Amino acid sequence: MTEDEGPVPEVPAEPNEEVQPSRDSRKLDCIICFSAFNLAERLPRKLYCGHTFCQACLRRLDTVINEQMWIPCPQCRQNTPLPRGGAIGLDLDLAAFLGVKAEAENQRSSPQKTPLETKSSFVKQPITDQPPSAWANVALAEPRFHRSPCCRRCLLCCWWC
Repeated sequence: MTEDEGPVPEVPAEPNEEVQPSRDSRKLDCIICFSAFNLAERLPRKLYCGHTFCQACLRRLDTVINEQMWIPCPQCRQNTPLPRGGAIGLDLDLAAFLGVKAEAENQRSSPQKTPLETKSSFVKQPITDQPPSAWANVALAEPRFHRSPCCRRCLLCCWWC
């Protein structure tokens, strides 16, 4: 390094920014169907090899080998014997289950905003679901052509006017 080049100053991270883990790092999604685990039909179930998948996907993976039901792991191909109750009998992945449960509780405890409180809800809601008061201050767009066409044969000339 020459004298002209000084040390490059490091940019400090802003103290107010909180780094939150992404959904992928928390492993709350099934890698077969890419759906989020939930507390109903997509419970996180663990195979004997330690890999976790949703209960709905594991129900479709069973296979018969030597007159016994097995679930082959989609990641490592290790076979797990299917319990008598089916995929429901497999162990829950407790870490993923608690993560899904905590996420569900956070959604329930956070205050829900009404559609009139959020600006983005106006765009996201279908027109039929919007209350009449949502349209009170909306100006109607003028048509791009004259109200009475200047040429009855073609509307092309009126389109550009």
